[in-house]
Amino acid sequence: MPSEQASTRPKIRILHQLARSGGTVICRCLASMKDVVLLSEIHPLGSRMFNPLQQAMEWYGLLQAAEFEAASRDKISFSAAIALVAERCIDQGKILVLRDWNHLDFIGLPFVQPAYRPLLTESLQADFDLIRFASVRHPLDQWLSLTSNPVFANRLGVGKYLKSVRRFSEMAAATGFLHFEDFTADPDTALQQLCKALELPFDASYRDRWANYTNITGDVLPGRAQSSEIKPLPRQNTDPQLQQAFTVRADYPRILQMMNYTAGHQDRNRSL
Repeated sequence: MPSEQASTRPKIRILHQLARSGGTVICRCLASMKDVVLLSEIHPLGSRMFNPLQQAMEWYGLLQAAEFEAASRDKISFSAAIALVAERCIDQGKILVLRDWNHLDFIGLPFVQPAYRPLLTESLQADFDLIRFASVRHPLDQWLSLTSNPVFANRLGVGKYLKSVRRFSEMAAATGFLHFEDFTADPDTALQQLCKALELPFDASYRDRWANYTNITGDVLPGRAQSSEIKPLPRQNTDPQLQQAFTVRADYPRILQMMNYTAGHQDRNRSL
């Protein structure tokens, strides 16, 4: 039975995602739903780039400029900043969702050395009731998208990448997850699954708003930002050497098994 302390703590939803796994478009849809306050790529090591109080102020009007300036001047802790946003959400009948910046935890480049554990969760679990879920993408397609950026293509390496995804997959297997490929094939069904996992009411009217939703961080491929259609696209071509580099490493089949990527998923795998 939960303790009285646990039952009275603010409830915060956390969505775990790795870079180039379709997280931006999923979160644009989720954030377009009624009463959702989604803060994007939030992490205790990343507030200088993605400040939760600044997003709460500029995107949702949850803070006044003077409050933001005072909090910045007083250098309030990361947990205190999230608590302030959570309090304002409760006051206004809103639901707070944090899109975790798990890139820092599991890949790190070019910012930090990865700790291989969810630091956002660790920083908040003492003060909040956390509801956690993840979205995942087939590791080969994620690699192809990630390494289109020279920063990763020249420094990451297949072995290190697969270790990172394997460690993330271990966490996602524990929290529960949805496949990005299932989202592109049937957005409504995937989002209903996501909302159920995060204890959010599903709002089908997101379809009318998500394409124009801009209060988000992360990459959107050229030509997709203004599209109102989500659909699967064929996997990019892969040369046999890359396929071999993946298949010879033990982490690769372990990831596919943990993430339930069957032969059918691989045959129809898509990227957005």
